[in-house]
Amino acid sequence: MGEQVEVKVDRKAGHMVRTSTQSGIEVKPFYNDKDVQHISYAEDLGDPGSYPFTRGLYPEMYRDRLWLKSFIVSYATAEETNKAFRQYIANGLTDLRLLCDLPTQSGIDPDHPSAWNSMMCGGVATYAINVYEEMLEGLPLGEAVFEFAHAGMSSFLYFYGLLVAVMENKGIDIKKLRGNSINDPIRSKLVYGCPDFPTFVDRRICLDHIEYSVRNTPNWRPIAPNGVDPCQAGMDAVKELGGCLAVATQVMTDLAERGITIDEFGPMVFALDAESDFFETIAKFRLARKMWAKIAKEKFNAKTKRAMQLKIGIRTSGLSLTHQKPLNNAARVTLQILSCVLGGVNSLDASSIDEAVGLPSIEARLFNLDTQHIITHEANVPLVADPLGGSYYLEWLTSHMETEVNKYLQEIEERGGVFACLESGWLNEVLEASRLKVQREKAEGKRLIVGVNAFRQEGEEGPVNKAIRDVAYKPPTVAAREEKVAEVKRYKAGRDMKRLKPLVKGLYRATKEGRNTQRPVIDAAKAGMTVGECVGVIRTAYGIHYDPFKEIEMPDFVREIVKET
Repeated sequence: MGEQVEVKVDRKAGHMVRTSTQSGIEVKPFYNDKDVQHISYAEDLGDPGSYPFTRGLYPEMYRDRLWLKSFIVSYATAEETNKAFRQYIANGLTDLRLLCDLPTQSGIDPDHPSAWNSMMCGGVATYAINVYEEMLEGLPLGEAVFEFAHAGMSSFLYFYGLLVAVMENKGIDIKKLRGNSINDPIRSKLVYGCPDFPTFVDRRICLDHIEYSVRNTPNWRPIAPNGVDPCQAGMDAVKELGGCLAVATQVMTDLAERGITIDEFGPMVFALDAESDFFETIAKFRLARKMWAKIAKEKFNAKTKRAMQLKIGIRTSGLSLTHQKPLNNAARVTLQILSCVLGGVNSLDASSIDEAVGLPSIEARLFNLDTQHIITHEANVPLVADPLGGSYYLEWLTSHMETEVNKYLQEIEERGGVFACLESGWLNEVLEASRLKVQREKAEGKRLIVGVNAFRQEGEEGPVNKAIRDVAYKPPTVAAREEKVAEVKRYKAGRDMKRLKPLVKGLYRATKEGRNTQRPVIDAAKAGMTVGECVGVIRTAYGIHYDPFKEIEMPDFVREIVKET
């Protein structure tokens, strides 16, 4: 018999260490009817499907239509990515998120000197239409929902152009194209510092893409102000939502100068983050719909219900995932998915439980989908629209967050608007202050991360199953990179320049003359224009160096176009 172990009951072991939400909103131990007396059901909530859509966009919500299930699928090659798309569609994936590698997101081709280290990392080296044709072969182009999750603004202009070009080449009506582009010029610079274009060019490219899409692919949502990346870079929920509202408001103001009304534009889409603070996340989603509905109606005079609606696409927080005790990520992702369903989102991209270790495994991807199926069909959570509506705490929190978001929006306006705040560096200061606050809370033990700074087993990181161990990222070999560079050079050398050159010239002239650049990009892409050439030609038309990194000179055929024009 071993020595008897003395058990001491201590109810304070593992006790709460804070009294505020993740965004720093102080909360009381409980809430009652007195805390929500200022809230009007008709003006602040409304029934699901009714203005201001706090409780959801549709009367029956998920009974009528479930959320779109999506995740980024982009491996090193087009062939691998196509195979993965087919497999995930067979297992219930309904929303295909496309992504390219880092060099092409920055607006350069794989044969550029700066592309070598990141080539085929984080996505396909999508340099031209031939890659898209292989990646999308056999997929239901007129039926599936596509999303672009790229960083640089050139990516949305160019890759939307490729998608339209592939559909037209196959004889598919582009009006059937469904999906959205994040296409957020603030996030592109604030989080990624993308070098493809200066901000003033980003702003124009954003509007060109939206204008063309609204009038030619009406089922494509051409902008989704992005809070996911700022949030995962450190922004709290209040500033994440405030930033999205500021971008959306500015873009709609700019579009009005092009003669596009909010009723013609239709519903807005926000890309928001699902963080670990459960109730704050639910409140954020409900509030986003309410605030945009009011802005659409009161500022932009929206007449139709459709124009007042905000669709929310989310990504659960990759920042919350840990490589320590990685199986804990299953609990994190499950709770974040649940917050999305309770918050009434429209599209859900759940991070994989192994993302802190490497590329998501098939097992982890299927776990994401099955978790959503279990929440739907076993837990029966979607039976009722906005099931937490009326909760004293949730309604108070939603209302309080609205006050805080409006304060942030007022400060942005007083500083000259969201683009002025970006160019002055103020947004970067806000982001950095928020990031340091999170780090400080973790260091001081005021923000506990299970298995990282709390509830650890000394010398043991916890069980790691085979599916998680085997996903460690493997960079492409030198031989694979050399072959990719050779492939690009062969592709460029094999093009019909008599066909390509006048179409590239059309893009150059449209840029210089201030006309919409989206259709010229589509036409030139059909003839083989690469992403690097697209970026270089637009930059040249603005009188700035052809190459974002100033390492290469413009190709001879572009130099000829400049001389001829």
